[in-house]
Amino acid sequence: MPKKVCPGKGCNNLIGMKEKRCSSCAGSYAVEKAEHNRRYNAKKRNSKTAKFYSSVPWKKMREVVITRDAHLCINCLDKGNIQSAVLVHHIIETSKTLEFALRKDNLISLCDQCHRDVHAAYNVNIEKEQQRLRNLLPYD
Repeated sequence: MPKKVCPGKGCNNLIGMKEKRCSSCAGSYAVEKAEHNRRYNAKKRNSKTAKFYSSVPWKKMREVVITRDAHLCINCLDKGNIQSAVLVHHIIETSKTLEFALRKDNLISLCDQCHRDVHAAYNVNIEKEQQRLRNLLPYD
């Protein structure tokens, strides 16, 4: 059965592909993530978008995309690096429209660093970065 490295800070434990963290990292991660999401929802998201991210359809689609991308950051993979994906990014952002929010051809798995880099590139030339990301998507 395939394994991946736990993405916990400084952790190198191997875990199953569907696991998010090893047992050593799971507790602190859950608390940290819940607090981060609460703060982010309060400051950055409108109520419609916040509701979307807690919906069952989004959670299912997120898992479909993470699995499609083998739990790897597709941007890192394109550069020849292997890094676990920790989130699914909307190429066309949900803050603009929810029309494409559940389309696999609008979703890509990324690590935290690449997600920050993508948003920085959006500030320079959003159309160019969106096209670059679309070109990284697998055909399915």
